[in-house]
Amino acid sequence: MIYRRIKYPDGGVYAEIDDFSNPIITEKINSYEDLFFVKSLKEICDFNKVENVELIIPCMFQQQHDRRFKENQSFELKNVCDFINSCNFYKVYVYHPHSDVTQSLLNNIRIYDNSNFISEVLNDIRTLPILLSTDAGSYKWINKLADTIDFKGEVYGANKSRDIETHKLTQIIDRQDFNGKDILILDDLCVGGGTFIGLAKLLKERNVGKLYLAISHITIKNPNKELETLYEKIYCTNSKYDEYELNNLQIIKQF
Repeated sequence: MIYRRIKYPDGGVYAEIDDFSNPIITEKINSYEDLFFVKSLKEICDFNKVENVELIIPCMFQQQHDRRFKENQSFELKNVCDFINSCNFYKVYVYHPHSDVTQSLLNNIRIYDNSNFISEVLNDIRTLPILLSTDAGSYKWINKLADTIDFKGEVYGANKSRDIETHKLTQIIDRQDFNGKDILILDDLCVGGGTFIGLAKLLKERNVGKLYLAISHITIKNPNKELETLYEKIYCTNSKYDEYELNNLQIIKQF
C-alpha cells in the first residue's frame, strides 16, 4: 500500500492512498496525530471496500502506561488500544510489546519478537556475554529468547523496585562477582536511561568485563549522555526513531 500524509498550513492533516495493493499499513505511532492518521487510512480503505487490512506497529504507543497508576490518572494504553480496535483491522502486528497487557487489550494482535535483533547484536559483539535482565519480568522473556536463538551462554536476572510516588529506582543484584565476563543487558524500553545507568554503576563494582546494552525501543532521541561513558556499545532498533543523540549507539533496522 502506498499512502501519504498531507498537512494544511493551519496544521490540519488528511490522508491519501495512491495504491491499495498489499493492504498493510506500517506506521510509527509516536503521537496522537500519528494515531489518528492510522484511523484516517483505515477509513479510506473501508470507503473503498478494501478487505483484510493489516496494521504493523513497530513501537506500541503508550505501552509503558499499562495500568492505572492512580485513580485520578487515565489508563492510556487502554485508550489507545480501544481507538485502534475501533478501526477493525484484520490483523495488528506489534513488535516486542512492553507487557502482556497490550495483548489482552488489542484485538486480532500478532506479536513480532526481537530474536532477529538480538541475534544481530550478538554477531556484532562476537564474544559470548552473559545475558542480563533488569527485572523479573524481562528475565522471563530473555530466557524464552535464549531458547529461540539457541543461545549457549548464561542468563542472569537482576531485579529492581520503584517508588510509585517518587519514581526512585532501586537496583538489586545478588551476585557479587562476574569473573571479568562481558555482559549484555537486554530490555524492551529505555526512556531517559536511569535504569541502565544505575545498573551499570552497580555492575562495575562486581568485577565485570565490557558492558553492552540492547534495547528494542528507545523512546526519546536524547537519552542521558552518561550512558556513553558506561557502555562499550549500545544497540537499538529503528522502531521509534531513525537516529539518536548517542555517539556509541548502533541502530539495527527492523522496519
